[in-house]
Amino acid sequence: MMRVPVWTLAFLSFCAAASAQDKPLVIPQVEGAKQGRIIGRAMVCGVPQERTGALIKINRERMLAAVGSAFTEDRYLPELDRTIAFETSLPPPSEAACAKAIMAFDALERAR
Repeated sequence: MMRVPVWTLAFLSFCAAASAQDKPLVIPQVEGAKQGRIIGRAMVCGVPQERTGALIKINRERMLAAVGSAFTEDRYLPELDRTIAFETSLPPPSEAACAKAIMAFDALERAR
């Protein structure tokens, strides 16, 4: 039987915890809802389809890289679609709310 000193185990667990923090936690449903809310409000406020479609495509590719195709297809995209459908079914917001929505959309676009 091989004995490993306690300090070695502590060091290894510390290194594993530090490397796990290099990648932020991504929850597909939460990201889909957050991005869907921003994109849906921007659509209602008149952001062109070309910009929203391109952003959806880029964010889908980013989510594929982060969590894989199963989580992207089963959790992220359905939540994104539901949230966009909900946001676009609401009456148009005020001008101030539209300005805020377009600013949030621009920030999401720049985050590429």
